[in-house]
Amino acid sequence: MKRMILFCITALASLTISAATVRADQIPWGYSSADTQIFNSNNGDQTSSISMKGSSGVASGNSGIIIYNLTTSSSTAEASPDSFSSVPFNLAVTLTDIKGTSSTSTSAKTSDTVNFAGKFSASNVTKSSLLPGETSWTSALTSETVLGADDVGWRKYTVTVTSLTPPGQPGGAPGSIQAVVTITPADGPGGGPGDPGGNDGGGDPSAAPEPTSMALAALGLPLIYFVRRGRRKAS
Repeated sequence: MKRMILFCITALASLTISAATVRADQIPWGYSSADTQIFNSNNGDQTSSISMKGSSGVASGNSGIIIYNLTTSSSTAEASPDSFSSVPFNLAVTLTDIKGTSSTSTSAKTSDTVNFAGKFSASNVTKSSLLPGETSWTSALTSETVLGADDVGWRKYTVTVTSLTPPGQPGGAPGSIQAVVTITPADGPGGGPGDPGGNDGGGDPSAAPEPTSMALAALGLPLIYFVRRGRRKAS
């Protein structure tokens, strides 16, 4: 009997952990970022530039992503190098809640754009060189948006820029801007939770139990039986 009780407890714990993990990992979402470009600050002919090429893709759950790839281009000769002196740049990252795209609710918000801004610096920029300078951020490094719908649940997407690696010389190694996106359940625009059918936006005591809940209940029955049986024998 002790073995049976231990088995039931272990199974209950495993199912609980698995349910939480699956719930977090099942949230699919997409992202895309718009291309942008900045030019050298010491030459009106714009002979050097940094291309910030956006990326796109689909992820699931909390994920780290590369939102931009950075490359250098220059036609400047070694004798008169260009520079970037705190040249401003703006980044736009659009997130899409894939569950929300299947919603029939009129309140659905399936996508939104978060923005970041900074200033890029570099010196000795020529056809064969670039010396990175200090890159500063003029916006917050974290931005949030709530996406979803009443019938599939609402989720808060938190985007945090974690690093900026400057590009190398023209034709050299590219740089990148990386971010981490975390997803948590959220209330809808009206302040109330989303429909529990989405499994991510709120709870409802009257909602039908999930398969995992039913499995947990089924495992609990033999546990109760053996406990009561043991008590009767003891008495």
